[in-house]
Amino acid sequence: MNYVVYAIPFFVLAVLLELVWGLARQRNTYQLADTLNSLQLGTLSRLRGVLHLGLLGVTFEAATGGWGLFDIDASNPWVWASVFVAYDLCYYFSHRYGHEWRILWASHVVHHQSEEFNLSTALRQTSTGWLNGVFYLPLYVLGVPVELMISVGSLNLIYQFWVHTEHVRRLGVLEWVLVTPSNHRVHHAKNPQYLDRNYGGVFIVWDRLFGTFQDELPSEPCRYGTTRQLASWNPVWANVHIWGDGLRQMWVTPRWRDKVGLWFKSPAWDAPGVVYPPASWQAQKFRPTSSVYTQVLSFVHFVLHVVAVLSFVDVASAWPPVEVVLTAIWLTFGFVVQGYLLEGRAEAFGWELLRVASGLALALFVLTQIDPGPLSAYCGLSFLAALPLLRDRKVSPSMQQGAEPSFETES
Repeated sequence: MNYVVYAIPFFVLAVLLELVWGLARQRNTYQLADTLNSLQLGTLSRLRGVLHLGLLGVTFEAATGGWGLFDIDASNPWVWASVFVAYDLCYYFSHRYGHEWRILWASHVVHHQSEEFNLSTALRQTSTGWLNGVFYLPLYVLGVPVELMISVGSLNLIYQFWVHTEHVRRLGVLEWVLVTPSNHRVHHAKNPQYLDRNYGGVFIVWDRLFGTFQDELPSEPCRYGTTRQLASWNPVWANVHIWGDGLRQMWVTPRWRDKVGLWFKSPAWDAPGVVYPPASWQAQKFRPTSSVYTQVLSFVHFVLHVVAVLSFVDVASAWPPVEVVLTAIWLTFGFVVQGYLLEGRAEAFGWELLRVASGLALALFVLTQIDPGPLSAYCGLSFLAALPLLRDRKVSPSMQQGAEPSFETES
């Protein structure tokens, strides 16, 4: 059973409670655009990490006829406990190589892009993470049933939610056994002494055993994000930018062993002839300005889009494929436009008009499975709501995009 589905309302409630607590204690860790970006990415991913385990297991069973080394009784509580621990060990290596290999970091980087650390960061998930499932194949080979893998995987994911907070400090002896907010803050930090440490999902003992543990130091506050700043609220760009950089490196790299090998090297490794701007863990936070009206409008559109996405996921299996693809593209495009608005881009008004026009065309000429009235009315109201944006059609002085790599050949 996928318990994450039942945990989602509690995730939302916990985020709201942490926000209220932080405001009351004058230690607010939330920033609107950053939080919306994290939630956009979580919505787009649709919890594909857990679903992928089920897909991998079904594929393995289909290929092997359900063969496994042992006939494992999933109803035995000791089996549950053993698989839960074994799953976390597999997760450790999946997570570790997600930082050490570019081909896996290209997906996992999404989770580390936020420059804040709060419970919404836990919901910041990739939409391209299909490769990590190979690390769980040993459990399927042993004979662990697919249903049990999904159950322990979802429990592992649920546990990891609560450790994304700055409001819980040290937890005494538990710091030696479990992943806690303290040692997970280290994992998300980009300080040089914290980089690429503390990979465990539930148990921190794996890091202590394999030499990847780093304690949180009172003298060294954590700075969050990636050393090469994303500098964007575009959730699609967040998912694809490392893939794009890797492909461009392949294009300009002369040696084939480097073209292939760069995907299995550290993300910090650059192919010969490719010159990046130097990474910086002390870069100022990405905080472009936008008007209060723009922020409110983006928030309202975000809420409506989340409702639409969740509703769409429930019914998409009964829709014609063309309608599914076009609707998914339009919903994703809506999140991109929200990002442009929050960045204060001068062209955001034009993109919003395109979103409205394409949504109206979708409602009137494409979708056959729903009443076009509500979507048409939403698009009409969105057009009226966008008109005040004409006052804000200027690029914010603080708007800066992340530094692009320079693909120059060394002389």
